[in-house]
Amino acid sequence: MSTCKTEKLRVKTEGYWEDYKKIESVHKVAAIHGVSHSTVHRNLKKFGYKLTGAKFSCDEDAAIIEFYKKKDDFDLNVLTEQLGRPHKSNVSRRAKELGLTDVNRLAIESTKQKNAEVMTERIKKNGHPRGYLGKRHSEETKSMIGEKSQAAADRATPEDTASRVMKQVRTKVARGNLYPQNRHKCSWKQQWAEFGGKRNYYRSQWELNYARYLEMLKNLGEISEWEHEPDTFWFEGVKRGTVSYLPDFKVTENNGSIAYHEVKGWMDAKSKTKIGRMAKYHPAVKLIVVDAKAYRALSKKVSGLVDGWV
Repeated sequence: MSTCKTEKLRVKTEGYWEDYKKIESVHKVAAIHGVSHSTVHRNLKKFGYKLTGAKFSCDEDAAIIEFYKKKDDFDLNVLTEQLGRPHKSNVSRRAKELGLTDVNRLAIESTKQKNAEVMTERIKKNGHPRGYLGKRHSEETKSMIGEKSQAAADRATPEDTASRVMKQVRTKVARGNLYPQNRHKCSWKQQWAEFGGKRNYYRSQWELNYARYLEMLKNLGEISEWEHEPDTFWFEGVKRGTVSYLPDFKVTENNGSIAYHEVKGWMDAKSKTKIGRMAKYHPAVKLIVVDAKAYRALSKKVSGLVDGWV
Protein backbone atom coordinates (compact mmCIF):
# COMPACT_ATOMS: atom_id res chain seq x y z
CA MET A 1 0.00 0.00 0.00
CA SER A 2 1.38 3.42 -0.93
CA THR A 3 2.34 5.96 1.70
CA CYS A 4 -0.52 8.25 0.66
CA LYS A 5 -3.14 5.49 0.99
CA THR A 6 -1.68 4.39 4.32
CA GLU A 7 -1.93 7.92 5.67
CA LYS A 8 -5.55 8.25 4.52
CA LEU A 9 -6.39 4.92 6.17
CA ARG A 10 -4.65 6.00 9.35
CA VAL A 11 -6.73 9.20 9.49
CA LYS A 12 -9.94 7.20 8.94
CA THR A 13 -8.92 4.77 11.67
CA GLU A 14 -8.33 7.64 14.08
CA GLY A 15 -11.95 8.61 13.49
CA TYR A 16 -13.03 5.04 14.20
CA TRP A 17 -11.01 5.12 17.40
CA GLU A 18 -12.43 8.39 18.68
CA ASP A 19 -15.97 7.07 18.23
CA TYR A 20 -15.08 3.69 19.71
CA LYS A 21 -13.77 5.31 22.91
CA LYS A 22 -17.20 6.88 23.38
CA ILE A 23 -19.53 3.98 22.55
CA GLU A 24 -17.27 0.87 22.83
CA SER A 25 -19.04 -0.94 20.00
CA VAL A 26 -17.40 -1.92 16.71
CA HIS A 27 -20.82 -2.48 15.13
CA LYS A 28 -22.10 0.98 16.10
CA VAL A 29 -18.90 2.65 14.89
CA ALA A 30 -19.25 0.79 11.59
CA ALA A 31 -22.84 2.03 11.22
CA ILE A 32 -21.74 5.62 11.82
CA HIS A 33 -19.02 5.46 9.17
CA GLY A 34 -20.91 3.30 6.66
CA VAL A 35 -18.45 0.40 6.65
CA SER A 36 -18.52 -3.18 7.91
CA HIS A 37 -17.67 -3.99 11.50
CA SER A 38 -14.84 -6.26 10.28
CA THR A 39 -13.28 -3.25 8.53
CA VAL A 40 -13.35 -1.22 11.73
CA HIS A 41 -11.99 -4.12 13.77
CA ARG A 42 -9.22 -4.91 11.26
CA ASN A 43 -8.03 -1.31 10.91
CA LEU A 44 -8.03 -0.62 14.64
CA LYS A 45 -5.93 -3.71 15.16
CA LYS A 46 -3.64 -2.78 12.22
CA PHE A 47 -2.74 0.59 13.75
CA GLY A 48 -2.18 -0.80 17.27
CA TYR A 49 -5.43 0.15 18.99
CA LYS A 50 -6.71 -2.26 21.65
CA LEU A 51 -10.40 -2.96 21.98
CA THR A 52 -12.10 -3.30 25.35
CA GLY A 53 -11.38 -6.76 26.71
CA ALA A 54 -8.26 -7.35 24.63
CA LYS A 55 -5.63 -9.21 26.62
CA PHE A 56 -2.60 -7.32 27.86
CA SER A 57 0.72 -8.43 26.39
CA CYS A 58 3.89 -8.99 28.39
CA ASP A 59 5.31 -5.73 26.99
CA GLU A 60 2.19 -3.85 28.09
CA ASP A 61 2.42 -5.33 31.58
CA ALA A 62 6.06 -4.28 31.78
CA ALA A 63 5.12 -0.73 30.70
CA ILE A 64 2.38 -0.57 33.35
CA ILE A 65 4.74 -1.80 36.08
CA GLU A 66 7.40 0.73 35.10
CA PHE A 67 4.87 3.57 34.92
CA TYR A 68 3.43 2.80 38.35
CA LYS A 69 6.89 3.16 39.91
CA LYS A 70 6.59 6.91 39.35
CA LYS A 71 5.64 8.90 42.41
CA ASP A 72 5.42 12.36 40.85
CA ASP A 73 3.46 13.56 37.81
CA PHE A 74 1.41 10.38 37.74
CA ASP A 75 -1.17 10.70 34.96
CA LEU A 76 -2.94 7.48 33.99
CA ASN A 77 -4.31 9.15 30.86
CA VAL A 78 -0.77 9.35 29.49
CA LEU A 79 -0.18 5.64 30.01
CA THR A 80 -3.57 4.79 28.49
CA GLU A 81 -2.70 6.79 25.38
CA GLN A 82 0.71 5.11 25.12
CA LEU A 83 -0.86 1.65 25.27
CA GLY A 84 -3.55 2.54 22.75
CA ARG A 85 -6.30 1.48 25.13
CA PRO A 86 -9.84 2.95 25.00
CA HIS A 87 -10.21 3.77 28.69
CA LYS A 88 -7.92 4.24 31.64
CA SER A 89 -10.27 2.11 33.75
CA ASN A 90 -9.05 -0.93 31.78
CA VAL A 91 -5.44 -0.04 32.52
CA SER A 92 -6.22 0.63 36.18
CA ARG A 93 -7.95 -2.75 36.43
CA ARG A 94 -4.91 -4.48 34.95
CA ALA A 95 -2.64 -2.64 37.41
CA LYS A 96 -4.81 -3.97 40.24
CA GLU A 97 -4.45 -7.52 38.87
CA LEU A 98 -0.67 -7.03 38.86
CA GLY A 99 -0.77 -5.99 42.52
CA LEU A 100 0.25 -2.39 41.87
CA THR A 101 -2.70 -0.63 43.50
CA ASP A 102 -4.07 -0.41 47.04
CA VAL A 103 -7.87 -0.68 47.11
CA ASN A 104 -7.96 0.65 50.68
CA ARG A 105 -6.05 3.84 49.94
CA LEU A 106 -7.83 7.11 50.68
CA ALA A 107 -8.10 9.65 47.89
CA ILE A 108 -6.28 12.93 48.56
CA GLU A 109 -8.33 16.11 48.70
CA SER A 110 -7.00 17.40 45.38
CA THR A 111 -8.12 14.19 43.67
CA LYS A 112 -11.56 14.36 45.26
CA GLN A 113 -11.94 17.98 44.15
CA LYS A 114 -10.81 17.19 40.60
CA ASN A 115 -13.21 14.23 40.32
CA ALA A 116 -16.08 16.36 41.62
CA GLU A 117 -15.36 19.13 39.10
CA VAL A 118 -15.13 16.67 36.20
CA MET A 119 -18.42 15.00 37.15
CA THR A 120 -20.17 18.35 37.61
CA GLU A 121 -19.09 19.57 34.16
CA ARG A 122 -20.02 16.25 32.58
CA ILE A 123 -23.54 16.39 34.01
CA LYS A 124 -23.95 20.02 32.93
CA LYS A 125 -22.93 19.12 29.40
CA ASN A 126 -24.58 15.73 28.93
CA GLY A 127 -27.20 15.64 31.67
CA HIS A 128 -27.42 13.05 34.40
CA PRO A 129 -26.14 9.64 33.13
CA ARG A 130 -29.47 8.06 34.04
CA GLY A 131 -31.59 11.11 33.45
CA TYR A 132 -32.58 11.49 37.11
CA LEU A 133 -30.98 14.80 38.04
CA GLY A 134 -33.35 16.65 40.40
CA LYS A 135 -35.96 13.89 40.34
CA ARG A 136 -37.40 11.82 43.18
CA HIS A 137 -38.79 8.31 43.40
CA SER A 138 -42.55 8.00 43.22
CA GLU A 139 -44.43 6.44 46.12
CA GLU A 140 -45.05 3.38 43.96
CA THR A 141 -41.32 2.97 43.28
CA LYS A 142 -40.47 3.46 46.95
CA SER A 143 -42.96 0.76 47.85
CA MET A 144 -41.48 -1.61 45.28
CA ILE A 145 -37.93 -0.98 46.52
CA GLY A 146 -39.07 -1.59 50.09
CA GLU A 147 -40.72 -4.89 49.15
CA LYS A 148 -37.66 -6.12 47.28
CA SER A 149 -35.36 -5.10 50.15
CA GLN A 150 -37.55 -6.93 52.66
CA ALA A 151 -37.65 -10.00 50.41
CA ALA A 152 -33.85 -10.02 50.20
CA ALA A 153 -33.60 -9.72 53.99
CA ASP A 154 -36.04 -12.60 54.43
CA ARG A 155 -33.98 -14.81 52.13
CA ALA A 156 -30.76 -14.13 54.02
CA THR A 157 -29.56 -17.01 56.18
CA PRO A 158 -27.88 -16.50 59.57
CA GLU A 159 -24.60 -17.33 57.81
CA ASP A 160 -25.22 -14.58 55.24
CA THR A 161 -25.94 -12.04 57.97
CA ALA A 162 -22.89 -13.01 60.03
CA SER A 163 -20.67 -12.83 56.93
CA ARG A 164 -22.01 -9.38 56.03
CA VAL A 165 -21.53 -8.00 59.55
CA MET A 166 -18.02 -9.43 59.82
CA LYS A 167 -17.06 -7.93 56.46
CA GLN A 168 -18.34 -4.51 57.55
CA VAL A 169 -16.42 -4.59 60.83
CA ARG A 170 -13.22 -5.85 59.20
CA THR A 171 -13.41 -3.02 56.65
CA LYS A 172 -13.85 -0.38 59.34
CA VAL A 173 -10.98 -1.80 61.39
CA ALA A 174 -8.71 -1.92 58.32
CA ARG A 175 -9.52 1.68 57.38
CA GLY A 176 -9.28 3.00 60.91
CA ASN A 177 -12.81 4.43 60.98
CA LEU A 178 -14.50 2.05 63.39
CA TYR A 179 -15.23 5.16 65.45
CA PRO A 180 -15.91 8.55 63.76
CA GLN A 181 -13.94 11.66 64.66
CA ASN A 182 -17.02 13.59 65.76
CA ARG A 183 -19.95 12.00 67.53
CA HIS A 184 -23.02 13.73 68.93
CA LYS A 185 -25.46 12.87 71.69
CA CYS A 186 -23.00 10.45 73.29
CA SER A 187 -23.62 8.99 76.74
CA TRP A 188 -21.12 8.02 79.45
CA LYS A 189 -18.93 10.99 78.52
CA GLN A 190 -17.55 9.47 75.33
CA GLN A 191 -14.79 11.62 73.89
CA TRP A 192 -11.52 11.94 72.06
CA ALA A 193 -8.59 12.70 74.35
CA GLU A 194 -4.83 13.03 74.01
CA PHE A 195 -2.11 12.55 76.58
CA GLY A 196 1.24 10.81 76.65
CA GLY A 197 1.50 11.50 72.92
CA LYS A 198 -1.54 9.32 72.20
CA ARG A 199 -4.89 10.48 70.82
CA ASN A 200 -7.68 7.93 71.19
CA TYR A 201 -11.44 7.68 71.35
CA TYR A 202 -12.60 6.66 74.84
CA ARG A 203 -16.14 5.42 75.32
CA SER A 204 -16.43 6.18 79.03
CA GLN A 205 -14.87 8.28 81.77
CA TRP A 206 -13.72 5.08 83.46
CA GLU A 207 -11.88 4.03 80.31
CA LEU A 208 -10.23 7.44 80.07
CA ASN A 209 -9.16 7.34 83.72
CA TYR A 210 -7.69 3.87 83.27
CA ALA A 211 -5.66 5.11 80.30
CA ARG A 212 -4.26 7.87 82.51
CA TYR A 213 -3.44 5.24 85.13
CA LEU A 214 -1.55 3.12 82.57
CA GLU A 215 0.37 6.18 81.40
CA MET A 216 1.41 6.82 85.01
CA LEU A 217 2.61 3.20 85.33
CA LYS A 218 4.63 3.61 82.13
CA ASN A 219 6.24 6.83 83.40
CA LEU A 220 7.13 5.11 86.67
CA GLY A 221 8.73 2.25 84.76
CA GLU A 222 6.29 -0.36 86.05
CA ILE A 223 5.14 -1.33 82.53
CA SER A 224 6.89 -1.07 79.17
CA GLU A 225 4.02 0.21 77.00
CA TRP A 226 0.25 0.45 76.66
CA GLU A 227 -2.04 0.84 73.64
CA HIS A 228 -5.72 1.58 73.28
CA GLU A 229 -7.76 -0.95 71.23
CA PRO A 230 -4.96 -2.02 68.85
CA ASP A 231 -6.07 -5.62 68.27
CA THR A 232 -9.34 -7.23 67.24
CA PHE A 233 -9.92 -10.92 68.00
CA TRP A 234 -12.21 -12.84 65.65
CA PHE A 235 -14.36 -15.80 66.57
CA GLU A 236 -14.03 -17.82 63.39
CA GLY A 237 -16.93 -20.14 62.71
CA VAL A 238 -19.48 -18.24 64.79
CA LYS A 239 -22.62 -17.85 62.70
CA ARG A 240 -24.74 -15.56 64.85
CA GLY A 241 -24.37 -12.94 67.56
CA THR A 242 -20.94 -11.64 68.59
CA VAL A 243 -18.27 -12.47 66.02
CA SER A 244 -15.37 -10.37 67.30
CA TYR A 245 -13.93 -8.75 70.42
CA LEU A 246 -11.90 -5.56 70.77
CA PRO A 247 -10.31 -5.28 74.25
CA ASP A 248 -9.86 -1.79 75.66
CA PHE A 249 -6.13 -1.91 76.31
CA LYS A 250 -3.04 -3.87 75.35
CA VAL A 251 -0.38 -3.72 78.06
CA THR A 252 3.22 -4.83 77.53
CA GLU A 253 4.96 -5.75 80.77
CA ASN A 254 8.63 -5.07 81.40
CA ASN A 255 9.44 -8.74 80.80
CA GLY A 256 7.84 -8.57 77.34
CA SER A 257 4.67 -10.46 78.21
CA ILE A 258 1.35 -9.07 76.98
CA ALA A 259 -2.00 -8.77 78.72
CA TYR A 260 -5.26 -7.22 77.55
CA HIS A 261 -7.27 -5.11 79.99
CA GLU A 262 -11.03 -4.57 79.73
CA VAL A 263 -12.70 -1.83 81.80
CA LYS A 264 -16.27 -3.00 82.23
CA GLY A 265 -18.48 -0.99 84.55
CA TRP A 266 -21.65 -2.82 83.49
CA MET A 267 -21.50 -6.48 82.57
CA ASP A 268 -24.43 -6.94 80.17
CA ALA A 269 -25.28 -10.14 78.29
CA LYS A 270 -23.32 -9.13 75.18
CA SER A 271 -20.21 -8.36 77.22
CA LYS A 272 -20.45 -11.73 78.97
CA THR A 273 -20.71 -13.44 75.59
CA LYS A 274 -17.62 -11.63 74.28
CA ILE A 275 -15.52 -12.53 77.29
CA GLY A 276 -16.77 -16.11 77.30
CA ARG A 277 -16.01 -16.58 73.60
CA MET A 278 -12.62 -14.95 74.07
CA ALA A 279 -11.72 -17.65 76.60
CA LYS A 280 -12.99 -20.35 74.25
CA TYR A 281 -11.49 -19.19 70.94
CA HIS A 282 -8.31 -17.52 72.25
CA PRO A 283 -7.38 -19.37 75.47
CA ALA A 284 -3.70 -18.39 75.24
CA VAL A 285 -4.49 -14.66 75.45
CA LYS A 286 -4.31 -13.16 78.94
CA LEU A 287 -7.38 -10.99 79.61
CA ILE A 288 -7.83 -8.91 82.78
CA VAL A 289 -11.38 -7.67 83.35
CA VAL A 290 -11.62 -4.54 85.51
CA ASP A 291 -15.23 -4.66 86.70
CA ALA A 292 -17.07 -2.07 88.83
CA LYS A 293 -15.74 -3.47 92.12
CA ALA A 294 -12.13 -3.57 90.90
CA TYR A 295 -12.39 -0.10 89.38
CA ARG A 296 -13.72 1.48 92.59
CA ALA A 297 -10.94 -0.14 94.58
CA LEU A 298 -8.39 1.20 92.12
CA SER A 299 -9.97 4.66 92.25
CA LYS A 300 -9.63 4.83 96.04
CA LYS A 301 -6.01 3.82 95.74
CA VAL A 302 -4.70 5.97 92.87
CA SER A 303 -7.18 8.77 92.12
CA GLY A 304 -5.07 11.25 94.07
CA LEU A 305 -1.89 10.16 92.29
CA VAL A 306 -3.03 10.04 88.65
CA ASP A 307 -2.94 13.39 86.88
CA GLY A 308 -6.39 14.29 85.54
CA TRP A 309 -8.31 11.45 87.19
CA VAL A 310 -11.98 12.43 87.40
